[in-house]
Amino acid sequence: MSALFSIENEAVALVWSRRRAKLPAVRPDEAGLPFGLAVQTLRRGTTPQVHAEGAGHLFEQTDYTLLVRSKAVAEVRLHHRDPVLLRGLHRSDDGRLLHGSINFGTQVGRSRFVVEAGGLPQFAFDVEVFPSKLDYRRDYEALRADVQEIAAELALAYLGATYGPALADAAAPPGRVAWALLLHHAAGDLEQALGYVARQPQWSARRAVEEARADRIRRPDAALRRAVARGAGRGAWQAVAEGLWIRERLPAARGCYTLDTPAHRWLAAQLAQIRLRLAVLIEEEARLHPGLRRRQVLGELEGLQHRIARLGRLSILREAEGDPPADPPLLLLTAPGYREAYRACLLLQQGLHLEGGPLRLGLQDLHLLYETWCFLTLVRLAAGVAGCEVPLRGLLTVERRGLRLRLRKGRAHTVAFDLDDGRRLALTYNPRFGGKGYLVPQQPDVLLTLRRPGGGVARYVLDAKYRLDASPAYRRRYGLPGPPADALNTLHRYRDAIRGGPAVVQAVALFPFREEQPGQFAASRLRRLLGEIGVGAVPLLPGGTEHLEAWLREVLHRPAENL
Repeated sequence: MSALFSIENEAVALVWSRRRAKLPAVRPDEAGLPFGLAVQTLRRGTTPQVHAEGAGHLFEQTDYTLLVRSKAVAEVRLHHRDPVLLRGLHRSDDGRLLHGSINFGTQVGRSRFVVEAGGLPQFAFDVEVFPSKLDYRRDYEALRADVQEIAAELALAYLGATYGPALADAAAPPGRVAWALLLHHAAGDLEQALGYVARQPQWSARRAVEEARADRIRRPDAALRRAVARGAGRGAWQAVAEGLWIRERLPAARGCYTLDTPAHRWLAAQLAQIRLRLAVLIEEEARLHPGLRRRQVLGELEGLQHRIARLGRLSILREAEGDPPADPPLLLLTAPGYREAYRACLLLQQGLHLEGGPLRLGLQDLHLLYETWCFLTLVRLAAGVAGCEVPLRGLLTVERRGLRLRLRKGRAHTVAFDLDDGRRLALTYNPRFGGKGYLVPQQPDVLLTLRRPGGGVARYVLDAKYRLDASPAYRRRYGLPGPPADALNTLHRYRDAIRGGPAVVQAVALFPFREEQPGQFAASRLRRLLGEIGVGAVPLLPGGTEHLEAWLREVLHRPAENL
């Protein structure tokens, strides 16, 4: 076991370690603070001491050991927004010792922890998790940007072990995931701003009509004269002049101050919309299968609902009963408190752009992101090879289940291209083959179907495999790193098991690898066996799509008699 870094103050000590193992090298331009470590003290008068072993990095899909020890009799706790990340930790010594394993799975980006001792926060620290199969700055960020170009929310997760920096983007309205993430970020600013407004509200003057004793009315106006002419009022009649009788109490207008202003009405309407949207999200999440993360998500959404409901009970909003203005009043742009509340509400109407910025947004698991990117890249390349223009935003749809967002699956979702020679090329994401002819249903990532005018049909299966075997034995067998053996076995099963139509001509794994030297892939068994037995693999990364494009051209130019 090798200690990577340690953090301690007068109350608690933390040690982060890992077993000695060979890990991926990191490009020189990715060097920086060891492990991306950033420590923040949460206790006045104390400065945590940090010691790091060299300039190492943390990686996805790697087991780390964490030890947190109290220096006194106080119980220690470790907090993280994602409860799944901490489920490998255990307590001992009456809570004074916390120890166990941490594994980020396929999540990359920054991750924040808070250490507590004796019920008091001691310090917080952030680490950065690197991908082990991709170049962080070149491949991962390009992959994420490509997915974001189609649908930014496909690169996001409301709750995850890691986060990335982002900016609000006014160019497009947010979807559900982005909206919930923005509300999580903006709720504190909204509470602070409306709290200030409640303490120092901007009143509005108005004239209210109330009954008053006739002898106390000093400034009669047109409304009062009309009331006297109609005989309006209450009480006994009395003479005020020859032939003029009035009631003892008359309706009279008087000046008063009110909180029912256009600015307060606008803010009240915004909070009502937030409450309604939160209620819908909570209802949808509650219907889904429970789990650690879903319980955490539900708890956070319900907490946000209580906070927004509490804001709605402020007098400035409770007394705003009129219709809200169509446009925000000038007061919301200029007055202290109002200006900040307006900005928080405006943030909820914007989309998200995953670049450096003040927002901390959860990121999608890398294996899911890679699978999505592979399909989108395949659609782009197929369109280019076929010479077609593809409106990706219109053709690619997503399915929403609460705060989860995925590309829509199944045969109903197919992207098709009509080729110049009359053939039709169709790409189906995650089709499912099942029924009486299958002992176990088969569900590859992508099905490529090529139909000829005369009725000939060829089917090709593609599977995105983010896992990579780079062991010496694997390299000797196949000539380069590639999908592990069980992934290749799955391709054999797809090729032989999928029925109910024409046979599968080839089954191909897409894997994250960039050639170390030109011609390495062409000379490998993975490429050679793809042509010989119909099972193989093709490397695919941002900026390295030439091998998949070559395979697509080969498929399109395959002779009809080979179908």
